[in-house]
Amino acid sequence: MMISTFLGMQTALRALMAQRKATETAGHNVANANTEGYSRQRVELQASDTPYTVPSLGRPELPGQLGTGVDITAIERIRDAFLDLQVRNEVGNLGNWEVRRDSLQKVEVILGEPTDNGLNNAMVAFWNAWQELSKTPESLAIRSEVRQRAITLAETIRHINGQLVQLQDDLNFNVGVSVNQINTIAEQLADLNERIAHVVSMGDNPNDLRDRRDLLLDELAKMVDITVTEQPGGMINVAIGGRYLVEGTTVDALQAVPDPLNNNFYEVQWSSDSAPVTMTSGSLLGAIWARDTAVADVLAQLDELAGTLIGEINALHQGGFGLDTSTGNDFFSGTGAADITVAAGILADLNTIAAASDVTKLPGDGSNALAIAQLKDALTMPPGAPTGTFGDYYRSLVATVGIDTEQAVRMAENEEILVGELENRRQSVMGVSIDEEMANIIQFTHAYQAAARVLTTLDDQLDIIINRMGLVGR
Repeated sequence: MMISTFLGMQTALRALMAQRKATETAGHNVANANTEGYSRQRVELQASDTPYTVPSLGRPELPGQLGTGVDITAIERIRDAFLDLQVRNEVGNLGNWEVRRDSLQKVEVILGEPTDNGLNNAMVAFWNAWQELSKTPESLAIRSEVRQRAITLAETIRHINGQLVQLQDDLNFNVGVSVNQINTIAEQLADLNERIAHVVSMGDNPNDLRDRRDLLLDELAKMVDITVTEQPGGMINVAIGGRYLVEGTTVDALQAVPDPLNNNFYEVQWSSDSAPVTMTSGSLLGAIWARDTAVADVLAQLDELAGTLIGEINALHQGGFGLDTSTGNDFFSGTGAADITVAAGILADLNTIAAASDVTKLPGDGSNALAIAQLKDALTMPPGAPTGTFGDYYRSLVATVGIDTEQAVRMAENEEILVGELENRRQSVMGVSIDEEMANIIQFTHAYQAAARVLTTLDDQLDIIINRMGLVGR
């Protein structure tokens, strides 16, 4: 009897401890209900697998085992590894398209089309000024208009070019910043690997440390595509393009190295052997694409437009005559979009504008000005195999940027919806429901109270045995 009573007290004590731990875990969930990256935790309980065999002469015929209560097997995180994988895959695509979208939208703003201050209007006004000069070539007022329209055109081209170059520099700076952020996260992951492995080796489950590690992995996955593999002992390996960035507690960092073959823009390499890093998604890849493809293509086409404009106009202008009978003068100086400007001679003297093609017909000959004005409709672009006018070429450039921007916006929106849906599904698994946790706390509290009542009952039984038996008849 005494043995059974003491065994019952031990069983009740186990119940008290288990329900208290379950209550504390539910409280921990409530406390972290709004903590980013937190996974709700659950105490895993099972019946004790070490029952007590009651010694008895009737052992073969009578039940002889008593249960010894409940055991806490683990405190587990509630998380779905497959959803984590899906979220990290799609968040990388989202990061890529977000950077593409933002960069292309900035290009659209820089081009400023269609607005009154855009390059297209500047070109139209420039050609119209030459058309007017062909009608009254002796007018200094019209000549001044031609010069001012040319100055505006050149300044517009240089301004657009300068802003695009600045955008490239900003994207290049972001590449360097992203590489530093990736390396910082890699160091933090290696440190968490070490701490988690230490806790696991002690037989415990470092749930909160794992949550911090998973949050870093989510952040890293948006910058660059990663593959995560968990190792025995709690550590993880993180690979980029099939090569380990983090292997246990070891980090093979990335580096951003200026590439002399690409305007000294950063190339992302592995620090250990300078091999290029292979990427398929992520904001880092988006920044590199925008820098080296989207903006670079617009710059190249703008430079081609400016260079051809300079060459075609100068070729006609050199063959004409100014009011002062001067000839062979350039109208524009420079070689492309970066340095196009009105020639110094034109800026100094309006009479040097070569509107005439026959010196004997001065000052009333405007045939050369007409030939220059007709360049507006001439097939001059692209150079080498011209199929369009200056205006067509520029409008095609603007349309291409617009189409690319529209696609990037659409893809970014689609990825946002997909990532949002996956994140909602993940939160339905790992997120904390206050109502559910409060219901659990009530359930655990009642179980705790019941276990305490069992302990009280056993105490009363012991009191009867120890203090009251043998008093009958006294």
